[in-house]
Formats: sequence, structure tokens, C-alpha cells
Amino acid sequence: MNATNESKDERTEKVRSDDLIVVVVWTIMLLYALLANLLILVGIVRSSTMRSATSYWFIISIAMCDILMTIVSLGHLVPATAFHDTYLEKTSSRNIIMIFFYDLFWYTGVVQLGLMALNRFVSIVYPMEYKHIFSRSRTLYMILFGYILGLCVSLPTLFDCCHTLWDSETYVTIYEKPDTLYKYVDMTVNSLSLIMMIISYAVIIYKVRESGKAMAKYQLTIRTRQQNALMNGVPLSSQMNGCGRTSSVRPPRSQVSKKEMRLFIQFFVVSLVFLLTWTTWQWLPHMSSSKWAYFVMTSLFFINNSVNPTVYLLFNTQLRRELHYLLCRHHAISTAQNKKHSLFGKTGTTSNKVETNITRFDVTKSLVDQGGSMSSQSHTTTDEHVRPQQLLIKNMAYIDNNTNISAV
Repeated sequence: MNATNESKDERTEKVRSDDLIVVVVWTIMLLYALLANLLILVGIVRSSTMRSATSYWFIISIAMCDILMTIVSLGHLVPATAFHDTYLEKTSSRNIIMIFFYDLFWYTGVVQLGLMALNRFVSIVYPMEYKHIFSRSRTLYMILFGYILGLCVSLPTLFDCCHTLWDSETYVTIYEKPDTLYKYVDMTVNSLSLIMMIISYAVIIYKVRESGKAMAKYQLTIRTRQQNALMNGVPLSSQMNGCGRTSSVRPPRSQVSKKEMRLFIQFFVVSLVFLLTWTTWQWLPHMSSSKWAYFVMTSLFFINNSVNPTVYLLFNTQLRRELHYLLCRHHAISTAQNKKHSLFGKTGTTSNKVETNITRFDVTKSLVDQGGSMSSQSHTTTDEHVRPQQLLIKNMAYIDNNTNISAV
């Protein structure tokens, strides 16, 4: 009997230590995700350029979904994992409702990722149609459609047939009824968004690759024709002025700008993390039933919340510059003031130099006047008198015209 109690106590201690590790890791991840997404929102809202671009509206929407999912995780999943039944019963209404809100923002974020891929597709493949398709009003309707679709998909979890619960023992969400048909709805929504992302980014990569090939071919043609023209004795200036065949070559159209490519890379990496998260959710349970495998699955969802802002902070120089000014405002202001003071110091030094030059100008003028009066008294215009006067005025950077002196 004592041995049995000791084994239970050891098992309890082991579970507590495991729970402590999980809670600490998740808390750190979620706090970082919350802070990073808040910074993204503040940085975009503060910049008039970014908040007026419709492509950044999808970033704002996804950041809001990540923030709300993070709040649900910190307020519900983490405490339930730490205290188990003391904090939450698995089949309680509170558990059902909180997971419903988590699913609402998850599905909304998934739809936003698909729309974001479509945004990049139109921007790079059909740039002339971008402003028409993703106008302000249409973009708002698309984002609103994402929230409505997310609500419709998550609503069934409030009914008995489709309850989704948080299991604090295995560190994962589960279906109350494993054979529920709702899991196919979940699979369909995630799969459709994933297919949209794969097709959009595949076409974009192909477009960028073909554009790069066309530009390389154009540059090779230009270099070859310039070399042939030089061998034939045609100067390079004539080629550039349109006298040769080089001028008839036109650069390829629809070149992808660096700004569009940077946004494409950001969205592509975010979508790639979503792909990893969702596919792991699908196949990992079939490979292992360990709670640590489920811990990895759930951790990937939290990583997905934190990867979005991390990618934007790493690749988006405009957003990083805005946040640097926000966080280091006092340092930036003091630096600007120091530059201003140093500029005023230089201005003061310049004014002192000007005053010195004016004094030297007055002395020079008096000397010249004296020399002119002496020459008029003696009525001599020999080179011995004129040459020293001209040399003095030349070195002082002034011009003499019959003793009329003016500064240059």
C-alpha cells in the first residue's frame, strides 16, 4: 500500500514538473507573440504610408487575430494546464466557449492568409489591375468576409455534435465526439485556404523566375551589341545617343519591384509556417500518441502567432524604422538637437569667418585707396606699382576695376 502511494506521489511530481515546463515555455512564447503583434499594429497605424496601403490591412487583420488568440491562450489554456480540474473541468461550458472564440479567430486568420496570397498574386502577376481589384472598399469587404466565414465555420462547436475541448492532460484540443463530421469542415476550410496559397505563390515564383530570365537575356543582348559595335569602330556615346542597334532593344516589361518582392517574401514565409502547423496537426497524431507530441503540435500554433510579426520586423525596413523611432524617440530627439546645436556652432564659426573677411576687406580697401592716391599724385602707372596691387587683391578674392572693389 505504501509502495502504491509512493508511486502515485512520484507520478504526481513528474506530472507537475512536466506541467511546469509546458506552462513556462508557452507563457514565454505567448507573451512574445502578444508584444510583437502589438508593436506591429502600433507601427503600421503610426505610419500614414503603411496604413493607407491595402496590403497592410491584411497584416493588421492577421495581427488582431493573433492577439486575440494569444489572449485566449494566456487566459484559458495556460491556467488550465497549470491547475487542471482545480481551474477548469474538461466538459464545462466555459471550456467550450473559450475554444469557440479561439477557433473563430483561427479560421478568420486562415481565410486572411488565403486573401493575402491572392493580394500578392494580383500585385505581381496583374499589377495594372491591382488598384481596381484591391480598392479600399473591396479590401474592407474581403476582410469582413473573412471574419464572417470564420464565425460561420466555428459556430458548430457550440452544439453538442461538434464540441471542441481543451484537454490539459495531453496539452491539446480534442473533439468531444471523435467521430464527429465537423472535423471534415475544419479540414475543408484549411485545405481551401492552403490550396489558394500554394497556387498563388507558385504562379508568383514562376513569374519572378521568368522576369529574371528576361532581364538577364536583355542585359546579355545589350552587352553583346555594345561589344560588336566597339569592334566595328562605333563609339559608345553614339550607341547611347541612338545611332546604333543597341537603342532599338527594349527592356522587358512588368518587372517586379523590390518593394513588392519584399512583401511577397514576408507573406510567403508566414504562409509556409501555417502550412507546417496545419500539416503537423494532421499527421503527427498518427505517428505518436505521446503528450509531448501533442505539446509540439500546440506549440506550433503559438509559434504561428509569433512568427507573423517576427517576419515583418525582420524583412520590413519601413516598419522597423517606424518602431525604432517609437521606441527610441527620446534618443532620436536628443540626437537631432545635438546635430542642430553643432550646426549652429558651425554657423557661428562661419559668421566669425565672414566678419574676419570683412575686416580684412576693409584693411585691403584702405591700402588700395592709399596706393591709388599715391599713384595719382606721382602720375606714374608703371608695373612696379600696379603689379603688387593686383596680386594683393587677387589673393584676397576681390576684383579691382579702376579702384572699385566688389566682393565675389
